[in-house]
Amino acid sequence: MNSSEDSAQWTVTRLAFGDFELDLLRRQLLDANGAVVDLPPRHFDALTYFVEHPGELLDKDRLLQALWPGQVVEENSLNKLVSALRKALADDGEGRRYLLTVPRRGFRFVGDVRPVPAAEIPLAPAIDLPRSDLPAWHRRTWLAGGTAAAVAVGAGLWAWRSLTKVGPAEAGTTLAVLPFKPLAGAARDEVLELGMADSLITRLSAARGVIVRPVGAVSRYLRREVDPIRAAQELGVTWVLEGTVQQQGERVRVTARLLDVSSGSAAWSGSFDETVTHVFDAQEAISRRVAEVLMPRLGERDQGALSANGTRNAEAYRLYLEARYHSLLFTADAYRRAVALYEQAIAADPRYAYAYAGLADAYRRALFTSNTAPRETFEKIRTAAQRAVDLDPRYSDGLANLGWVAYLFDWDWPVAERTMRLALELNPSSVDAHYGIAHVFLTAGRYAEALSSFSRARGVEPHSLIANTFEGGILAMSGRVEEGLARIRLALQINPGFWIAHLFLGNVLFNIGQTDTALVSLRQAVQLSGDSAWASGPYGYALAQAGQIGPAREVLRGMQARGRNGYISLAMLALVHTGLDESEAALAALEQAYEARDIRLPFLRIDHRWEALRGHARFAALAGRLRLDPAQPTTKSTF
Repeated sequence: MNSSEDSAQWTVTRLAFGDFELDLLRRQLLDANGAVVDLPPRHFDALTYFVEHPGELLDKDRLLQALWPGQVVEENSLNKLVSALRKALADDGEGRRYLLTVPRRGFRFVGDVRPVPAAEIPLAPAIDLPRSDLPAWHRRTWLAGGTAAAVAVGAGLWAWRSLTKVGPAEAGTTLAVLPFKPLAGAARDEVLELGMADSLITRLSAARGVIVRPVGAVSRYLRREVDPIRAAQELGVTWVLEGTVQQQGERVRVTARLLDVSSGSAAWSGSFDETVTHVFDAQEAISRRVAEVLMPRLGERDQGALSANGTRNAEAYRLYLEARYHSLLFTADAYRRAVALYEQAIAADPRYAYAYAGLADAYRRALFTSNTAPRETFEKIRTAAQRAVDLDPRYSDGLANLGWVAYLFDWDWPVAERTMRLALELNPSSVDAHYGIAHVFLTAGRYAEALSSFSRARGVEPHSLIANTFEGGILAMSGRVEEGLARIRLALQINPGFWIAHLFLGNVLFNIGQTDTALVSLRQAVQLSGDSAWASGPYGYALAQAGQIGPAREVLRGMQARGRNGYISLAMLALVHTGLDESEAALAALEQAYEARDIRLPFLRIDHRWEALRGHARFAALAGRLRLDPAQPTTKSTF
């Protein structure tokens, strides 16, 4: 693909068919005269979905799931929606030009879809991203400026790239950038050593044509002396980049070498001696030389990605590297430290997109490692992630965090899915976006797609504790229990202290009747997590269901005591009440969890432990407000 073709793929924001144009940026349907055709938000989403799949037979079950995810909707609602679309398109006469009915099967969009050249599209001064059927307290996301409209147009960009089937140029090319090592005899600077690798990974991941292992996958080699070819084989890559780095005063000396794993030979090597303020030039030069070897035909968009550095401010960059270093420690204290460092980096350079994305990520991850009140945190996450996207719409981490905001806090499943898809288009190596879209699939009960996404995440980061654990959980939920247990136990072999793996292991064992062993694993999860409600809730529930009422009530009292001194997951309190057969208390706690924006609520549909509550009108009403199907799941949750 030449650069002009490549550029066109990234400027399509309007699609034409027949006498109409679908403006994905402004979310408008325009007629032949340029006038706006009035379409409610759900109708616009439906038309976009049809245009995304021209010529395909879309059966009614698929359309119902796509347009009303997680909801129980009668087929008549779909027929009414299609009828309304036909009326809007003047397609309700004898001859169908756009939407054909395939009797007893579904519908087919037969319009000739084509992109509108970017030069013909006027820029929008501001974009309002509407969300259909949201509670009144949901804030709308405003994206100021044409370049910041990446989230609003995300579905359209993904759709058009799907239609034209654009993919990585070299799908089999994989690369690991190992932490740089100190020069012989020099003092260690782990922040700089890992930071150099992290910066290069960020640049190279944004260029299509190669799958780059994330920094979490290579950080295990920070303190290990290992042959680079052996490390590459462990990581399952075809190429590996190694190097050395040393800072003396105001100068930084860097060497780098790109190795072909199959032959062990060096395809390129180079050395640089720069001032601290010019270390970015060395990173850009290394990225370009690596790209010349692995991706010889780069489009303009990818050339720009290699040049991106986020900042030219040496102080901000150093603070950012320290924050990233702490973020990889996965503890509550480390995330608090990371937040402070990211904020300092932003103070040093208020236009540092990477620091804003990192800040959003640290705030979000802290919700899972500490008893932090989500309602007090989510606006900070949204603001930081939105600022990252405004500053650099190509940076996938900012978009992934906006996707998580839509999923965890807005409970807007379609927007979450579309935003995660765009993040993956920008960076197919984004483990965070793979996790995010997998969670969206889980919430909708789309287990096969969730398993596929978690498997892709593990493919990018084979030794990831989270990827192995979650993939194991989905395997167990899908009936492949032994495979699931093996995957979870692999995570524990990598890190025996990983409490989430102990939690999943306990849940799976409890589901298959190995109660005593399950309670041991769940108790370990509680201890290793520092009494996290995420572990205490399932433990208390399991105790109650096993007939150990006294210990279960002790767990409940402990959680309630911690809740008096700070936030405790109300959904997890409800879970223990449910185990104790205290339905009224459980329902009250779940309703309070809704008001608190508890991050456990997206799992409400798939968690079989709420079985005793599903017949209650209050539970059905809560599920309705979350736009989830309240029906009993067909499998036992491991989450």
